[in-house]
Amino acid sequence: MTAVLLRRETEFGLLTALEFLLTDMRWKYKEIDDELILEQSRNLKIPYLHSRILLNRGLVSDEEIGIFFDCQLTENSDPFILSDMAQAVARVEEAICRKEKVLIYGDYDVDGITAASTLFLFLRPYLPEIDYYIPDRESEGYGLSNNGIDYAKDNGVNLIITCDCGISAIKEVDYAKSLDIDIIVTDHHKPAESLPDAVAVINPKREDDEYPYKELCGAGVAFKLLQAFSIKQNLPPNEAEQYLDLVAIGTAADIVPVVGENRWFMKKGLNIVNNNPRLGLRELMKVARLSQKELSVTEIVFIIAPRMNAVGRLGEASRAVKLLTTDDLSLAQEYATILDEENLRRRDIEKLVMDEALIHIQHKYGDKIPPVLVLADDEWHTGVIGIVSSKLKERFHRPVILIAVTDGIGKGSGRSITGFDLYQALLTSKEHLDTFGGHTMAAGLTIREENILEFEQAVNEYAEDIITEEMLEPRLYLEADVHIAEINRELLELLDKLRPFGPGNMRPKFSISNVQPLAARVLSGGHLKFKVRQDHQVIDCIAWNQGESFEMLMSESQRIDLAFVPQINRWNGQESIQLVVKDIRAHATGENYEN
Repeated sequence: MTAVLLRRETEFGLLTALEFLLTDMRWKYKEIDDELILEQSRNLKIPYLHSRILLNRGLVSDEEIGIFFDCQLTENSDPFILSDMAQAVARVEEAICRKEKVLIYGDYDVDGITAASTLFLFLRPYLPEIDYYIPDRESEGYGLSNNGIDYAKDNGVNLIITCDCGISAIKEVDYAKSLDIDIIVTDHHKPAESLPDAVAVINPKREDDEYPYKELCGAGVAFKLLQAFSIKQNLPPNEAEQYLDLVAIGTAADIVPVVGENRWFMKKGLNIVNNNPRLGLRELMKVARLSQKELSVTEIVFIIAPRMNAVGRLGEASRAVKLLTTDDLSLAQEYATILDEENLRRRDIEKLVMDEALIHIQHKYGDKIPPVLVLADDEWHTGVIGIVSSKLKERFHRPVILIAVTDGIGKGSGRSITGFDLYQALLTSKEHLDTFGGHTMAAGLTIREENILEFEQAVNEYAEDIITEEMLEPRLYLEADVHIAEINRELLELLDKLRPFGPGNMRPKFSISNVQPLAARVLSGGHLKFKVRQDHQVIDCIAWNQGESFEMLMSESQRIDLAFVPQINRWNGQESIQLVVKDIRAHATGENYEN
């Protein structure tokens, strides 16, 4: 199972094996009743297209639209609705009264890092001896560990508060209790049949929990504890809300739906990030060359989060917590540089694993790709297999599980597609696993090397009853097919009100059909710059990394269809609307359109 020998193979065969997967994306539009669109358009006195966009998000009444645009919270966000919240707050108050030592126990990904930083910063004024602990990915793995509990005991800790982990730590919580250490669990991963015997287990996914917002990330659940404490202590809301920048970063990085309360987190948090970023984040933005740019979910997910993740993937994740919690400028600059450098190293390792995984697929499967890809290697770095799984999922349009094996024990990370519950797949195959955990779209596991083949067979047998051919087809979800005249400032203003974007409220994409390409040219890097004309109106277009489509744009007698996102292009002090093109096809290929 050695990757080095595989890397010596020619890549010629690899390309041919992947060709069958390079099918056109199917453009899919949400079905909305035309009469309903017309009725709302008349009642609200808004354009038909605007009404369709709102209805695509389930926004019908003035009240619903107002709540969505303003990101207002409702009474359903009361933190005390969460099971065990009252017990957790009471135990924190007891720790403060007794001046106990408290340990915040986080996870080594961005969600865990931001959750730990949030709890640590908020509670530090009340608990002078508070500390935090982030487990080592290589030696301890995910979740609450006996090593961490021993650290707490050695340092006189009376209470551990977990964040983004702990829901499956039944044995570890019992071990802590045997050492007279109390545990408060805050987590968002799916619980098993039994819960840990902790002082409190706060998790909206508990079967007996009535909290309406089930898709909070770990940082979101941690924030609810701070919010509840603030209410109990009659503190002003800002005491907790000043840390929503960290919660927003965790929410964006964990790819949870940006609707309901998560949307409120993101709106308030991004406002702090862009107007008054904390010291460590400000320095990280500088090294990432983001100082002059307004951060959106996109910049967090693709620029900020990878740098925070990198230190946990390749070393000590606590370095990211130090960055976010320091008030020393020189330390902030030092750790921001470390995160940036570790991210560069992570990219090199990731590319190596990605190349090897593709060669594995070629040698192992040829052109008979199963519903779920399960790949293992004894030279892969555990710190990057999650990222590579995600990228392979996007390329092959199916669930992917990568396993890094060391001394006969594999640590795996998987990513799923819409409609396939990866956690449930692992649950049905648990007889082959040592441990596992996660949620619908992402999960982790440990497995003995000799069980990997049987596990792969079991998970694919389960998948055969769930995954359909339709689920494996790459799709581009579009709001509507529009006319060039509808792409105007009014539309851009509406789209701006829909921010922040993310799962559950994705950035609207549109199509435009039967347009004439003009003045097409290939830019450095394989990008396309061109214009399109429809009924004597012309608009600029940019298509990143789509130089292979240039042939379709060469002739002005050609007619094409575009899938795109409209945006304001600012250049040399001038502003204009341009289309950021996601897909290009020759006109009249209607077989790939779906209503």
